[in-house]
Amino acid sequence: MKTRLLFFLGIIIIIFTSCKLNSESNYKPDIQFVHDPIINDTVALNIYADQGGVYRLDTISVGDTVHFQIYATGFTNNLTEFYLTESSDSVSKFILPNVSSMDSIFLPTSNYKTGKFVMAGTYTALFFPFQYVALKVSNEAKITFSVISDANFEYNQFSFVLKTPIIAAKEKIK
Repeated sequence: MKTRLLFFLGIIIIIFTSCKLNSESNYKPDIQFVHDPIINDTVALNIYADQGGVYRLDTISVGDTVHFQIYATGFTNNLTEFYLTESSDSVSKFILPNVSSMDSIFLPTSNYKTGKFVMAGTYTALFFPFQYVALKVSNEAKITFSVISDANFEYNQFSFVLKTPIIAAKEKIK
């Protein structure tokens, strides 16, 4: 009986001492939509997978405002940079949150006009609401979302492209 007990105790000791307790966790960051984008505060838009990692948003009209809520996470790693860029600023524009609220999260090296948001590396997640306004007709309008974390391996960033086809606004019925 004592030999069995000592044997099992020895196995348990080996298992616990073979664990590496001071390891680092490295995960590839991710960006998700909190819910489907909403157009003009009324209709939820669908997002479809297109070719080559590019996604496509439902068609919107000139003058439409699309509300996005983005959730970026580094899981156990801290986020260091977030990028939000559009293919052409003459086709569309972003309406960002208040500068004072962004200044409390992002560093002064950020450039909000170009979509560069630099963080101190103390947050593992970021909730970022913004609006996208369609200004001109375009089949090539795109939004690029990117996030970079402090993970210690080559896959420390994630990005994707969202195509946003924009058509002419429909005339109102009189």
